[in-house]
Amino acid sequence: MDVGVITAIIGGIVSIITGAIGYASGRGNNKMTDRELLSKDEQAFRAELREELAKNKEEIKRLSEEIQTLREENLDLITENRLLNARVEELVSRWGGELLV
Repeated sequence: MDVGVITAIIGGIVSIITGAIGYASGRGNNKMTDRELLSKDEQAFRAELREELAKNKEEIKRLSEEIQTLREENLDLITENRLLNARVEELVSRWGGELLV
């Protein structure tokens, strides 16, 4: 065989091998690994959890404030009830236990 033909054949084989290696490495760079996909899924899951946690914290804060308001109102009602009971006892003692009709 002629030296030029052998050089051309070797050059073609080298070109094919180089192309295959370039294709394989380029294909590998565009493809995400399972670990990367899991990491992205985990990040999305954590973001959802943070959002849900923030909503729950807001709801807990709102409910705590509502409980505090209800406790204050309850204390006011207890005080008012005691005053009314004292007034009733005063009226009963003043009228000698008679029923007012």
